Amino acid sequence: MDYSIERQLTVALANQPGVLAAIGAALASQQVSIEALSVLDTIEQGVVRIVTNNPALCKEVLVKQGFYVIEADVLAVSLTDKPGKLAVFCQALADAGINISYAYGSVPSAGQLTRLMMRVSNLQKACTVIAALQED
Repeated sequence: MDYSIERQLTVALANQPGVLAAIGAALASQQVSIEALSVLDTIEQGVVRIVTNNPALCKEVLVKQGFYVIEADVLAVSLTDKPGKLAVFCQALADAGINISYAYGSVPSAGQLTRLMMRVSNLQKACTVIAALQED
């Protein structure tokens, strides 16, 4: 099971047309690629979490755009897309006393690898748990 620790940036933004497009365009103009994205909405604002190929430059671009940026390390885990795989992985973290605050991910097509971004309560311990799991 492949995993890494990635730097995630979180930004609150106005929940209105074009705001996410403007962020995407600003990042693209600086050759920053978005590798993972989560967008949550509330009544008045949206919350965007992004992992990019260049978190420092991404933060710089977003701050220049007037956004307040929160940084955090997240766990990026590649799981084989098959029934029960997520359950086994999450149970291993739970057995180690590790809480998952949130997660987001996707899979290109059935049977391929799912890449999950996860905010966990103990990042180093989670890495130890993952290293102990055997990929089928």
